[in-house]
Amino acid sequence: MNEFRCDRATLGRNDIGCVIPWYASPLIYSKSRAPQLASHVTRAQNSGLPGASFKHPLHRTTDEARRKRNRDLACPDGETRPPGKTCDEYPVATSQEGLASGGKRRTFPGCSIPNVPSRTGLKGASACMIHKADQDYQGGKNNAFYRSERMLEGDPFRVLIEN
Repeated sequence: MNEFRCDRATLGRNDIGCVIPWYASPLIYSKSRAPQLASHVTRAQNSGLPGASFKHPLHRTTDEARRKRNRDLACPDGETRPPGKTCDEYPVATSQEGLASGGKRRTFPGCSIPNVPSRTGLKGASACMIHKADQDYQGGKNNAFYRSERMLEGDPFRVLIEN
């Protein structure tokens, strides 16, 4: 295990920087800014999905085909979306732990996804319809986090909720 990684490999950054690649930095979502996103992530993690702890972090994927597969499996096209809402998946599609890595789809009461049961366990993915504004916030937070933390393929991270 290398103690440090110094490079200029982060997309969107030309400067040289160093990170501790084995440390799972926290990607933090605000409950007050995106309450439906925060609720979904909390319920997904409480059902056993990884990402909240150092023991079971998520790992970034930059593989566009894998990201698309994660999204397509968790939130398939053709599924009815209530007005003003979009389908959110957890673990995030930009993680190696998304539904493309195996397991089954799950959801929770109030997520507006019929015929998908609630489940528990470390494998799989959760889907929930959330406000589009929460989804847009999440995308911006994720991109800024990956850039600021110099996250490359396979780097670990955690997803946390704060007020």
